[in-house]
Amino acid sequence: MSTFAVTLERIASVSPIPDADRIEMATLEGMDFTFVIGKDSFKPGDRVVYFPVDSLLPEALAETLGLKGKLAGKDQNRVKTIRLRGIMSQGVVADPSILGELPAPLETLVTVGVNLAFLLGVTKYDPPENIVSDGVLLPLPDGQSMYDIESADRYIDIAAGMMDEPVFITEKVEGSNFWFRLEPDGTVLVGQRNNRIEPLEGVEHTFHRLAGGADPLGLAKSLGIVGKPVTIYAEALGPKIQGNYYGFKAHTLRIFDIKVGFDFLAPAVFLAAVREFYGAAWADMVVPVLVYPEEGITLRKWLAGRTIKGASDGKSLLVNRLREGIVIKPLTEARNPSIGRRILKQRSPAYLSKSDL
Repeated sequence: MSTFAVTLERIASVSPIPDADRIEMATLEGMDFTFVIGKDSFKPGDRVVYFPVDSLLPEALAETLGLKGKLAGKDQNRVKTIRLRGIMSQGVVADPSILGELPAPLETLVTVGVNLAFLLGVTKYDPPENIVSDGVLLPLPDGQSMYDIESADRYIDIAAGMMDEPVFITEKVEGSNFWFRLEPDGTVLVGQRNNRIEPLEGVEHTFHRLAGGADPLGLAKSLGIVGKPVTIYAEALGPKIQGNYYGFKAHTLRIFDIKVGFDFLAPAVFLAAVREFYGAAWADMVVPVLVYPEEGITLRKWLAGRTIKGASDGKSLLVNRLREGIVIKPLTEARNPSIGRRILKQRSPAYLSKSDL
């Protein structure tokens, strides 16, 4: 699951903003986020409470921070990426005094990195799911977990460790993340995030229709899989899905991962499988590929002096619009103690500053 945490951090740097008298740009130690602060409000080394993008602030807290009525969303309580004087601001920081007088046991727990969201009543904004009105939400089946990817902004040490590895890089697609799983007995289960979706009687749910069109049974047979569940992860795109960012006139999907049993396919195996099974149509069945496994290109070489954040900007390969970002995978599946599966995403600052997502 992608990390969401309100944490106590330290200011790494404070820089002036050209032609700005009242604001400055700051960064945090160990992270690649930039954000705007009031001039002379903090200096390097200061401890601050960091509220990341998509924090939903209680009204009283927003008022304490001087942000009441100034944030995004219908309730004006959502921290969102914005651009001020040409600077991307990705989050809000506050003096630790907002924590008030803590009971002694809590005082010992409030250290850098500890999640303070519950203590402050902060929750995470999640985009509304748009196409579940024709289905029933049920618990996830055994062995299925929510799919999410950690951000390169937050885990710059892990990103740095990937620099000299050959990588598989794809476009992060703006849609609705869902999965469909072929059971050993031929049953197909379909779900999204924390739930399995069972269609209402007499109604075909959009995700079920897309899953059927992808022919999971045929794909599993082409992989030679027997006796193990095969889970296919995809983005659903089209009318009434997340604002239909790409303007598609019909529902479609783009596959971005396949898991056999409890193991994800390595990028080269994943691409070989979809190419072989879907034939000439394979490129219309997967997320756009920016770096192919067979190219053997390292992350450092692909970046060519750019930062990961800077390289995430660009045009989508689906339509002539800004892409949402990129996803980076090493060619060999591996795990990391901090994030689990070693895979990172980077949302494009240009996209974030122009969207409400």
